[in-house]
Amino acid sequence: MKKERKTIRFDYSKVESKSDFQYWGIHPNRGRLHIDTKRYKLACEYEGMCDHMPDGMFRNRPTPYLIPKHKTRYNYKYNIFRDLIVGLKEDWQNEYKPFFKQVRTPDQVYEQTRLTRMQFTSCSDDYDDIDLTARLDSFRRINKYEEILNSLYFQFIQKICVEINRYVLIVCRELGYKGKDFGLPTFYSFSDGLAKDAQKPKVKSFKEYHSFNRLNKINNFLKHNTLTAYETLKKFYPKNAVESEKMNYENGMYAGYWIKLDANYIDELFDKLLIFFGDWCKNILGECI
Repeated sequence: MKKERKTIRFDYSKVESKSDFQYWGIHPNRGRLHIDTKRYKLACEYEGMCDHMPDGMFRNRPTPYLIPKHKTRYNYKYNIFRDLIVGLKEDWQNEYKPFFKQVRTPDQVYEQTRLTRMQFTSCSDDYDDIDLTARLDSFRRINKYEEILNSLYFQFIQKICVEINRYVLIVCRELGYKGKDFGLPTFYSFSDGLAKDAQKPKVKSFKEYHSFNRLNKINNFLKHNTLTAYETLKKFYPKNAVESEKMNYENGMYAGYWIKLDANYIDELFDKLLIFFGDWCKNILGECI
């Protein structure tokens, strides 16, 4: 006679602290985590954390507790991408973005010149000349100030792209990619091959695909400064390519002057990349995001 397995129900009335895993319906069991999805859903809704409720977690199943497919956190490839992107976002917000405020503005140059020269005179007749000199210094500062900000901004965009693509290669290698070279076409074809099911959506149809693709087109233009890279950016993302009535882009011109981005482009990019890689991991790898 087959022995029936007894289901153990947990009494949540005894759990008060949110720092306790069991408050969220998460129970360690023999080196694995068992999740009471009803309790988890209830706790998330109560705490206003509905963004942490993956759709796939609440599908019907024969067991009372959900046992994650993988044992370790980084067996889920989404966590690899998530930690990278969150780390880049923290670097941008806490380290790089505040540094922009350290670059001297034209107004600061004006004030610095004016105050410095006024220290060496007590004659009011000199004030007009001092003001004129300060304004000229401020005017000359405009181009250099914009050049420095432009350079710093695009350097961080390139850093994001390089790190993202490096991790894409790492993940694909772990999934079986053995080629010696790697690029976007390889990534797309390898991903579509992993999907196996011909009916599954392709990478280019994933949410925020264009945010990922645009980033790479911008980076390619910044890296090569070629007419082909400029024309490619203009073809796929014309709103991000500068067009001038006075001159045309030529090979070797600094790409940064020919790229047009919203002021909050980097700030919004991180969340869009998380959405793209979440959709990639969900559709290609079947991960519950």
